[in-house]
Amino acid sequence: MLFYKRVSNSLLAIVAALLLSLFVFSTSSADEPTKTSTDTTYTAALPIILTNHYENEGLLTVNHYRDLAGVPPVEEDTSLNNNCFEHARYMAENNILTHSQDPNLPYASPAGQSCAERGNAWLGSEYHADFWEPLDSIEGWVESVGHRLWLLYPTTNAFGFGYYESANYRAGAALDVLSTADFSADESFTGWPVRYPGPDQLDVPDTRYPITLNWRYFGDSPQIGMVDLKMADGTPLQHETTTSLPAGHKGIQITPTEPLPPHSVIVVTVTGTYAGTAFNYSWHFTTAGVIDPYP
Repeated sequence: MLFYKRVSNSLLAIVAALLLSLFVFSTSSADEPTKTSTDTTYTAALPIILTNHYENEGLLTVNHYRDLAGVPPVEEDTSLNNNCFEHARYMAENNILTHSQDPNLPYASPAGQSCAERGNAWLGSEYHADFWEPLDSIEGWVESVGHRLWLLYPTTNAFGFGYYESANYRAGAALDVLSTADFSADESFTGWPVRYPGPDQLDVPDTRYPITLNWRYFGDSPQIGMVDLKMADGTPLQHETTTSLPAGHKGIQITPTEPLPPHSVIVVTVTGTYAGTAFNYSWHFTTAGVIDPYP
C-alpha cells in the first residue's frame, strides 16, 4: 500500500472533535417518492452485502466533484475503504446515524469506529424497493457545507469510502476525509480559495444551494468587503452571507434566500481581504442543465 503522510495526532484530534461537533439529525422518509436522507455534518434493494463493492464508484464520484472545484483528485486507500464499509454497515443495520459506535451493538468494530470519527456519515431510510445508491450519499455531502469542505479539501491525497445496503433497503455510507490529511501542504497550495460551485459549472441545483469559498483550515478567517449575487441579465438575487462555517473551516458561505432560478446563469462577485491581502473573485455557474450562454 502506498504511504501517505499523516497529520499529527494533536491536529487530527482537534479536527476530529470539530467534525463531531457538527453531528445533527434530520428525518428521512421511506414513504415519499423523492430521495430524502439523514446526514451528519460530518451525510437498497439487495440481500445483505458482506463486502464493499462500491468503493470505486464512490471515489469516482468524489473526484468528479473535486474536478468541478478545481482541486486535485484523491487516490483510493483500500484499508480506509474497509473501515468505512464497516461503519456504513453498522449504521444501516442498526438504523443509527453516528460518529461514535456503541460496542454493544451488532457490527460494531474498532475499524468502523476509526472511520466514524474521521469522516462524513450518511444514512438512507428503509424503503420498499431498490432505491438508494452511492451517488445519493455523495450528493448529500456536497450540498451540506460542513461535509462539502472536507470532501473538496485540496491537500488531502486519499480517501476511504464505504457503502452498504441492508435487506430492508436501508443504506449507509461513510467517507474517511481526515486520515490522510496533510495540513503541512496547505501553505504551498496555490489554489486557495476553493470555490464551489466552480467557475463555468453546469447543472447546479436550482435550490437554496450554498456557495462557498474555502481557505486553509489552520489559517486566517477572511474579511468580507462586498458580496454580489445576480443573474447574467443583472437581476439581483437576495442572499445571506457568513464567515462562521461548520467545524472551524475558514471561508465564506453565501446562501440564496430563495431557490436559485432554473435554467439560469448565476454570477458571483466577492471582495475582501485575507491575511492582510485584498482579493476580488468573480465567476459564474449555470443551473438546471442548459448549455452555458455566458460570454
